[in-house]
Amino acid sequence: MIRFTRGVVLLITNFILLQSVAGIPQAPASLNESTDSLIEVRDKRRALLLVFRSSVLDAGNNERAIIDQVLKADPQPKGRYQWVYGQLAKKLNAYIRKYQSLTAAQNLSDADYVIYFNLIEFRRILNTTYPYGELFVIVKGSPETKRPPRVVWKAKKILWAGDAITSLIKELKTLRGET
Repeated sequence: MIRFTRGVVLLITNFILLQSVAGIPQAPASLNESTDSLIEVRDKRRALLLVFRSSVLDAGNNERAIIDQVLKADPQPKGRYQWVYGQLAKKLNAYIRKYQSLTAAQNLSDADYVIYFNLIEFRRILNTTYPYGELFVIVKGSPETKRPPRVVWKAKKILWAGDAITSLIKELKTLRGET
């Protein structure tokens, strides 16, 4: 009789546990599509490169705060950000010279979209400094279509600046058929 009671209790406990887990809302499948697709920038040519350290340290959905900071940011890098900007710009300029499907914008008002590197840290390995951070592609909003600014692409993880921009260029080449 005792074994039967334990079995029933375990069965009921497992049933309740499964029901509670099933009731937890799952993230929609479209969430990955919103930050992994460069389709919106396929025909856009003018990009503004921004590099700065964001004060946003939210582990959740921090896109709105990042977009607000990008829209208010000074497009001219200052201090140590100039060095990181130079590394990213060097690779982007090579892409621009080779394929001529992208041009650099000087101001936010001139740009169709923003390439933003959120500098997280500098790592020092074998007496060499490497900037690490997240790379975002942010499409400006359009009052005509009533679409707000939004992040359309985000690097898969925190990367060295050179690797982050290389992955973006690789995806742009694939999207635009420039291989």
